[in-house]
Amino acid sequence: MRTHSIIALGLVAGSLIGCDQEYDPDAPAIDPNAPRVHIISPARGTFAGDVAMVTVTGTAFDDEAVSSVTVNGVTAQVQADGSFSALVPVTAGTNLLHAIAKDAQGNAGKESRAVVAGPMEPIAQMVPQAITASMTAQTFDAIGRGLTGYMTGGNLTAAVAPLNPVINYGAPNGPDCLYAQGRVTGVTVGSTSKILLAPQLGGIYLEADLVNPKVNMGLAWSVSCIDGSRNVSVGASRIKITGVLKLGVNGDKFEIHLDDQDVRITGFNVELGGIPGEVINYLSLDTALGPIIGWMVERFAVPYVNSSLQALNETKTVDVLGTLVDIKVRPARIDIDIPGAVIELDTQLRARNDSASPGFVYVTNQVPVMDMNRGFELAVADDGANQLLGSFWAAKGMDAGIDLANGSYGEVGKLYDRVEIQTKVPPFVDASGDKLVLTVGDMLATFKNGAKITTQVAVNAQVELKVVAGVDGALRLDVGTPTIYVDVLDENVDGANQLSNAQFEAVSSFALSRIIAVGSGAVGAVPLPSFGGVAVQDVSVTEQHGYLVVGGEIE
Repeated sequence: MRTHSIIALGLVAGSLIGCDQEYDPDAPAIDPNAPRVHIISPARGTFAGDVAMVTVTGTAFDDEAVSSVTVNGVTAQVQADGSFSALVPVTAGTNLLHAIAKDAQGNAGKESRAVVAGPMEPIAQMVPQAITASMTAQTFDAIGRGLTGYMTGGNLTAAVAPLNPVINYGAPNGPDCLYAQGRVTGVTVGSTSKILLAPQLGGIYLEADLVNPKVNMGLAWSVSCIDGSRNVSVGASRIKITGVLKLGVNGDKFEIHLDDQDVRITGFNVELGGIPGEVINYLSLDTALGPIIGWMVERFAVPYVNSSLQALNETKTVDVLGTLVDIKVRPARIDIDIPGAVIELDTQLRARNDSASPGFVYVTNQVPVMDMNRGFELAVADDGANQLLGSFWAAKGMDAGIDLANGSYGEVGKLYDRVEIQTKVPPFVDASGDKLVLTVGDMLATFKNGAKITTQVAVNAQVELKVVAGVDGALRLDVGTPTIYVDVLDENVDGANQLSNAQFEAVSSFALSRIIAVGSGAVGAVPLPSFGGVAVQDVSVTEQHGYLVVGGEIE
């Protein structure tokens, strides 16, 4: 077993030779003078269980003598026969174990190994409180402004049409010899109209100030079995509607309705010439106009606010590197007070065909306290991401067979015909520290020429995650530049697996690109919900108690 580690792509060449040495692409990549170290236990693909320590055993040899062996900084006990043992602390998730053997001259041989530790939960469960979102007064103000634009520029007639006939007297089962009916044929409101939404205890206060509302109606009637009809316009200089939008959770959906509606009309006007007196008495258009406009506002406001919330509550299927992943997000609780609303969501993020999964590492986290002074804040538990990653791994989404002879694979495509990739443990996202870190463990890449195994490496990596905005403004997780550790393996290889600096650089560059592709694709499927119709700016990312917290201001 010969190993070497590299850090990021830009430092590959520098890591292969000393700072005072000229880079020789044909020279051996592995220092022939370094000790040879090999981890025997835990084996690749080990799930150690809910433990705080693991015993790492292996062997270390040198042409002269091994002066020390450490594993993640823990000094190992080295026996005369070259075997060593160290008791190493681990945390919940995928841990990387780095064994380093040194000789008296300071030459170092290295090998890395991944092991999964921590409590496991079944892959099929819903993850409770996986997402917590805050909607501040600033958010509701933005939604109100969006609703204002929607009503002043939208097709209000279509919203009211399902209510027709809005007036229906004397003919509950159809026209008779004495009846009056009114159907809305057009609705407009002035461009200076405004709708205000503001959180309060138990609901969202709604105030609609509609300037110069106008309702065109088609009236039809019959008096003593003599029919008649006429088009009329009913309007006012101003209509003010107030009420409280009540928000709740019903099953797996948000439930919204408008309560305590009050309608006040100023400057009512209507022209009714030529309409029989009995019909005018039936119509009561001055009292009918308020409910018509009230219904119209409710018909617009409730669906508009609901559509904003539905962006938090979605079920969809996405394609991640050829593997279908089902995303289920459902509301669990919503609390509203004067500062705003706090919404908790449960998630289930699963790849299809994940029945081989042993479960995923689940750590109960404390739900962070949301900052209600910001326009928007979203907290995503790392448990939700880890369910997705564990399921994606079990569905073989990280494994691949790639034909290198056809395609743009750079130097590695000139060296090998094909590579087969198998990942021994699931990736893991950890938000418990001061950074959000993705760990990818023991990704084995077997390079072939024809049927012959030419090179085999084990890749371990850690990469900091970040939040980026797509071209549509939607937020998503992405990866930064990974730190990768590449071990060159001897077993299962036909002949010696001695790589030159140039070959090692080509293999390592391919490994780096694969880590970035898999990491970006997998974590990019983790939902970062937004509120429909609300744009977020000045986005920042922090970590709290196992949650990724994304905050921003509302435009």
